[in-house]
Amino acid sequence: MSSLTKILFKANDFIFFEGDIEAHFFLIEKGSITVFTKNQKGEKVVLAQLGPGEVLGEQAMIDKSERSATAQASSDCILLKISEESYHDMLTELPLWASSMLKNLSTRLKHMNNAVKTLKL
Repeated sequence: MSSLTKILFKANDFIFFEGDIEAHFFLIEKGSITVFTKNQKGEKVVLAQLGPGEVLGEQAMIDKSERSATAQASSDCILLKISEESYHDMLTELPLWASSMLKNLSTRLKHMNNAVKTLKL
């Protein structure tokens, strides 16, 4: 059964953790989210700051793998939790949305590649 659920998060609440395995992703309706991982020294490495209209958690859902980063609310947030079934429905029924989703993934990959190039080892 497909589903969309509106969820409220307070500033500093964790949305998900690196390593979690879940079959859903989120659309940010209001607020901002910090997506981060930790380096070999245990230091926080910010991968993205996301805001209204952006999605998070879709990569792990698409390839059915564990979350590759942690997501934490930077401010009070309203998120739409979108099930895997709803995601497939959206791909079929909303081709412009699907195209936007692919463009978003490509942009994130480019940002990640640039971040890796600038790492000081």
